[in-house]
Amino acid sequence: MNKKWCGFTLAAAAVWSASALTPQVTVPLTGQAPVIDGVIDPAEWADALEITGFQLSSNLGLAKEKTRLFVKYDKDYFYIGAVASDRNVSILNQGPLYDDCIEVFIMSPGNENIYQWLLYSQDAAGLNFVDAEFGGIDHEPGPVRCKVAVNKDDWTVEAALPAASCDLAQIIPGRGWKGSFHRSFNHRNRDKADGRDPEFSGFALILGQFQKPLEFPEMILADKAVVPVRMAGLDEKSFEISAAPTAEMTVTVNGGKSEKVANRNGTFRYTYPAGTETLDILITDGTEVVFANHYYFPADPAAARAATREKQLTVKGLGIGVEDSFGRIFADLPYYSTRREVVLEAARNEFENFQLVFFTGRDEVKDIAVEVSALQDAAGNTIAPEAVTLYREGTAYAPAIGYPTVRGKGNYPDPLFPLPAAFSLKAGEVYPVWASVKVPMDAEPGDYAGSITVTAGGRNVAELPVKLEVYPITIPVKHSMKTAFSIWENALRTRFCREATPENAGKLLKLTDEYAMMLVEHRLTPIIYGTPSLLPEELTAGIVPEFVKQPDGSYRVEADVYDALNRKYIEAGATNFSIGPYLWHLNVEDDDYSVPAEWPAIWQAVNRHYVENGLAPYAFSYPIDEPGNGISAEVNAMIRSIHENAPDIKVLITGSNANYPSRLIEDIEYWVPASHWVNFRQKAEQQARGNEVWQYPCSGPWYPWPNYHLDTVSSAWRAMAWSTAKYDFDGILYWATAIFNAEDPFNNSAYGANGDGVLQYPAEDGSPLPSLRLKVICDGMEDYEYIVQLRAALEAGRQAGKSAVLLKAAEDLLALNSVFRSNVNYSNNEQDYRNFRRRAVELIGRLTQ
Repeated sequence: MNKKWCGFTLAAAAVWSASALTPQVTVPLTGQAPVIDGVIDPAEWADALEITGFQLSSNLGLAKEKTRLFVKYDKDYFYIGAVASDRNVSILNQGPLYDDCIEVFIMSPGNENIYQWLLYSQDAAGLNFVDAEFGGIDHEPGPVRCKVAVNKDDWTVEAALPAASCDLAQIIPGRGWKGSFHRSFNHRNRDKADGRDPEFSGFALILGQFQKPLEFPEMILADKAVVPVRMAGLDEKSFEISAAPTAEMTVTVNGGKSEKVANRNGTFRYTYPAGTETLDILITDGTEVVFANHYYFPADPAAARAATREKQLTVKGLGIGVEDSFGRIFADLPYYSTRREVVLEAARNEFENFQLVFFTGRDEVKDIAVEVSALQDAAGNTIAPEAVTLYREGTAYAPAIGYPTVRGKGNYPDPLFPLPAAFSLKAGEVYPVWASVKVPMDAEPGDYAGSITVTAGGRNVAELPVKLEVYPITIPVKHSMKTAFSIWENALRTRFCREATPENAGKLLKLTDEYAMMLVEHRLTPIIYGTPSLLPEELTAGIVPEFVKQPDGSYRVEADVYDALNRKYIEAGATNFSIGPYLWHLNVEDDDYSVPAEWPAIWQAVNRHYVENGLAPYAFSYPIDEPGNGISAEVNAMIRSIHENAPDIKVLITGSNANYPSRLIEDIEYWVPASHWVNFRQKAEQQARGNEVWQYPCSGPWYPWPNYHLDTVSSAWRAMAWSTAKYDFDGILYWATAIFNAEDPFNNSAYGANGDGVLQYPAEDGSPLPSLRLKVICDGMEDYEYIVQLRAALEAGRQAGKSAVLLKAAEDLLALNSVFRSNVNYSNNEQDYRNFRRRAVELIGRLTQ
């Protein structure tokens, strides 16, 4: 079997999700309230649950900054104590509140209410409350008693979390509670001043993001005095845990056979066998589970890398490997492969991608050139070499961050540059090349063959066979999925059009159009000039829509350039465009979100303008971004103003950090909740009313949820479209595609997540470079087209009275489980996606013939 090293560490998520163990803790009832002075007195916390061994949310094992947490309760308070180790307290609390904090999430029985207490190292506390509708704070929370002490090697905190804040007369013992305990070390996603990486760690791993309440561990509030579970220690080699003398413990190593651990007068000690990567701990007392958790200890990748390097160094001359689009090939890591055949399948008007990896052992190889032949079928039909575009894979730097990544901080392959006519490799180098095949719209279905010729120094060194099967279906020009991907021109302006001159206004317009058309080509709808308030008026005058007041008090819309561009994108396949006015462009001051007096007249003009020019069916208003529920009355007034005065223009509003659609906001046509904050009950109700609900990946969620992050696995990018199909969303909104670091475009700015807001990079002249992510996202959008066509074929087959067996086969495939079972359980193997498409094409043919 061919072997290679791509640096993956995310397999841990699949291991974790495969465990049947539900994390669980029992919180003891106390008769002794601790003194809240920030000093962890062992006597005051002797009757508390004690937890240590916090695990990194990055799935890379245990946190380097150790945390010890104590929890107990009485009828009035949850009591929390923590010892947060810090190897350099001299720089503690030099940043914002989130420099370091302990986070406590508690969900009351019946999934009614969720409370997130934040206990900051700066001797402050905060509370986020999410009500039963997951809509945000709707009352003034009660006070939290909290005290912090900073010591030589750690900081300690004690807190009493009041029942009054939980809307309970008292804290009720029993089952049904959920609780999750975390530490956010340098929450701002930046290295500490001394170079230490940020760490998000917790008792139990939460897939996707901390704020996933339904995934919180079970938390039992003991209704009587119990001997609490106390973790004296847990590291990568062993643990020591105390519990009741009558308690029983079983451990399971690497998912194998469970074994009992002896209870020695209330103490359990266990040393892991060599090669332990996963460990399940289960403690029972009688028939009751009192403690359960799953731990992952990743193997050091150094040995695998060294073995691959040894193989690479055996190569004489030029080595060549062929990879699919899911491979992440790092030029600074060893690589070896002997696979040299390219096998592809695609519909007409579809991109299909693969990679060529050139590598050397101990030899230097100069003047390497790559040439692609035409592809030809048995009947003589040809696909010209120009259908294949080759790119040099560049890199973008990802700083350290706390969520799961492929290889941690470092350079990631992403920007795609034109492949030079010739290139050379020094000894021991790796040079990945991305290849995109665009099957012509008029290509005849069938099997095509060709070759890729590689020369070095003018001499042939390899000829790689290429096989392409063209399916008898066509990906339509018009995109089936609604999307809205904003370019955010401010980075382009800052780097390439800094001076506000007419010349630069024209240059910025040209660049914006090039970036927009690249998105359309990859089956995404661009939003251009979506944030014009960030640009000087001299660069937007005559380009963005203007609302000109007339002598009679009415308004006229001047948008010839803007309308012409959006009409071009729609004719090329795009689905919609955004039209103002936008509240956040009005320089809102003093939190005044009231409807401007001129809005009714302006929206009347907007409605009239777009009805008359025929673009109204594609237009939506985006009056405010992520408003939250604290200003729901003002938002409802905005919606009413638009609906009353522009009935032909749809309204779109995003929501973040509170589940959405919200019961506090009136009906809008396009609800856009953050992907991991979806109120599915409200979603179904809104869709039943004829409204749409889109997904909104923005910073979160983390892997294994689908996202567009630079440093995650490629399947996460492709899976976003599958998630949209699986969960019956109506579209995807993405906040930015070109908000790169204007000073250094290939050094990530990490807007909460590496690569967030950057799917396109600038060439030296400002023109757009695609990314690996953009290519794989496009693959997902094309997968979606297969799903749409199969759904239509299934309906046609029903109408035509096709056999029940055939209809059942299509229904089973459309469950999508062969590729995408859930947001945390989908295939990382590109072949599974290919197999789905092949089967879909077969069924489409049988259902429609």
